[in-house]
Amino acid sequence: RELTSRMVRRTYVIYPPQTIYKEWKARGDTESLMAIEGGLSGWASEEDDLCEACCCRDDGKGEPVCCCCAPCSETGLTFTRLLLSRPGRLCLLFTFMLLLYLFYLGVSWSVEVQAFGEESTAIRTGINTTRAKEVLSSLCDAYNRNEVSGDACHRLCFNQEWTVADFYEGNKVVVVIKDGGQQAVFKSLHPYIQDYDSPPKGEKEEDFARRIRDKTDDELMLGWPTDLIDHLLSILWPSHLRSGGQQLSQADRRSLWALMQQPEYLTFRILPLSRVTPKVIGSCGHMYEVESLVAFRMKGYYMNLKGKILVHLMGTLKLFYEFLNEPLQWCDVRFDNLGLSAEYPKRFVMMDGDLLFTESKLKALMTAKSCKNDADCAIGDCTSRCQADFKCGPRNNENLDVFCEKLINKLFGNAWSKSNKYLNACHDTVTNTTTKLNDLRLTWSWTLSDV
Repeated sequence: RELTSRMVRRTYVIYPPQTIYKEWKARGDTESLMAIEGGLSGWASEEDDLCEACCCRDDGKGEPVCCCCAPCSETGLTFTRLLLSRPGRLCLLFTFMLLLYLFYLGVSWSVEVQAFGEESTAIRTGINTTRAKEVLSSLCDAYNRNEVSGDACHRLCFNQEWTVADFYEGNKVVVVIKDGGQQAVFKSLHPYIQDYDSPPKGEKEEDFARRIRDKTDDELMLGWPTDLIDHLLSILWPSHLRSGGQQLSQADRRSLWALMQQPEYLTFRILPLSRVTPKVIGSCGHMYEVESLVAFRMKGYYMNLKGKILVHLMGTLKLFYEFLNEPLQWCDVRFDNLGLSAEYPKRFVMMDGDLLFTESKLKALMTAKSCKNDADCAIGDCTSRCQADFKCGPRNNENLDVFCEKLINKLFGNAWSKSNKYLNACHDTVTNTTTKLNDLRLTWSWTLSDV
């Protein structure tokens, strides 16, 4: 009987159990039937892929009914039985492949950021640390005299034994210091607070707030509503929000007004929704602290990563065109001006925002220029034509054109395929720009939906 029971279980895998049962019953094979009914309590149906050896029970009509994949003392489909079944094994394989893929994405992004930023945490040699400390000391002296303020002042000036990791002084001043094992990046258009105009003393709070609004609108031309001036102040000067809307002190006003004279500060503070600008962490006097980015400097061995670099470039371009109803115009397109942020995958972040404009602002700048020829109308990489009245017209090239010319073509040269929509947009000389952008938007919606 034991042998017969084992044979029944083994035979089930090949033959439908109901067929065997009926055949033995018709034949009157009493011994085999006793083995089935005594040793097992149920049969699986012919379509049941979950069972390889089922138990059988009687349904009261003399027919076997599928119950489960275990002896009759156990009921229900347990987790272990599911894992041993064919669908269970397929689920395990799929889950393993998915986890492997996610692990690969995480490792590749980590390795990529480390590779791009292998020199970002090192202290650069040959920098003028004396000059850097002189700029910071002057700022902290003004803070200690209550002449300036800011949410980054206490941390910056509490212990003035700075470790300067980098310093640059040119079209702006950039000081990078080591701060608790991390880097703190402070920027300013001019080195000293005295280099900026001061706000009028005794000015009413409402008048000062209105001047802040006018300055913002003049710089970005976003048409900031007058009834949201208090909200604007909270964005430009977060301490105003934290203080519950208290009036600004004279040190607050002097510091904020110095920051308002720096276009990059306004761009970084007002346009974070663009997701292509670094975050402003805080400010002290005329200097503002931005997040530390991994500087991207194009190197020869990065050609092995040019596929990923292309995705990052297209992610950045996508965000320029999709910013609200004011597409951003970038007129300083170069690899050295690109950075990587761990919080923003599949895109680059602007290291320098001096030549990043809203569409309305760039149009106003260009049409206000006088010219003798087309060369007089260029603002960085943004070009225009000199009109008959010797005034420049609106921009006549696109972000896409400059991205292709100065970035993508340097990566891929003349090697391209029509199947690659990104490269095709750069090399297609027949299709007009509007159609190419529409095709790109469709491609972005599929390939860069998470950007």
